[in-house]
Amino acid sequence: MLSSFFSKSKPINFIIIALYMFVLYNIAYYKRGFSLDYSVVLLFIGGLVAYILAMLIVNLITQKNDLTQKSTNTILLFAFLTAIIPNALTSPNILFSNLLVILGIRSVLSLRNGKYIKSNILDATLCIGLASLAYFWSISFIIIVFLGILYFEPKNYRNWIIPIIGLLAVYVLTNCFTLLFYDSFFAITAYVKPISFSFEGYFYNGGVFLVGVLTICILFFLTIYLLKFNRKPTKSKPVLRLIISQLLIAIAIILIAPEKNTSEMIFIASPLAIIGTTYVEMEHGKFIQEINLWVFLLLPFMTLLF
Repeated sequence: MLSSFFSKSKPINFIIIALYMFVLYNIAYYKRGFSLDYSVVLLFIGGLVAYILAMLIVNLITQKNDLTQKSTNTILLFAFLTAIIPNALTSPNILFSNLLVILGIRSVLSLRNGKYIKSNILDATLCIGLASLAYFWSISFIIIVFLGILYFEPKNYRNWIIPIIGLLAVYVLTNCFTLLFYDSFFAITAYVKPISFSFEGYFYNGGVFLVGVLTICILFFLTIYLLKFNRKPTKSKPVLRLIISQLLIAIAIILIAPEKNTSEMIFIASPLAIIGTTYVEMEHGKFIQEINLWVFLLLPFMTLLF
């Protein structure tokens, strides 16, 4: 029943998944503790909007670039992979950063059309630059912009300069903002965050279980994806490489993040949802497909409630 429902791409599917995400989002906040302070409520609403928008844009990316079948399996996986990270759901800055990174990736993938190359490069750079203001190490995804240029439009030297100009523009505009509202410059030292290889934060509050689940998903989904990579059309392979690169960069961010509280793992959700859809769309038989989908739906509740 679930497999036939999520194999379709109808408005009701998006509404159901959005409600599912809304419920899990509320549970995460309830478990952490929630006050009715004006600023807290505002961040709660803003984080929820960023969370739902990220899901919709992930679906847009997959459908526009023909990365999956016309289904809602990808956004179901996205909801699953994000909901098992409750610390991310209660961190508005992480949700905003993740949304901006996904928007940036969308602009990079749009380079394959050969239209509005420079504006797409600039859009992607600005999105990732703004994302780094919310969570510094998301700046690492600027690598995707340069890879996009390499794959789709490498001969025009101006394209290689645009990302640098875009990042400088973000820094200048941020300084204008801080001067206007705080009467001070935005110091580089306050912006750049250190690197840490300490993983002590994962030994508390279910971090070990979460790391285990995501590690299994990454190894399993990525292995199947790579095995089927050669069967994909040649023209779509640069896009697939960018998705794999996005996943690898997200893993690198987890390894070097200075404060590891599992919220930084949310950057894995978007590329891994796309990669994992290859497994979900395989012919397993109805019974196996139903079990898979029920696990994806119910596991976040176990993570949040126990």
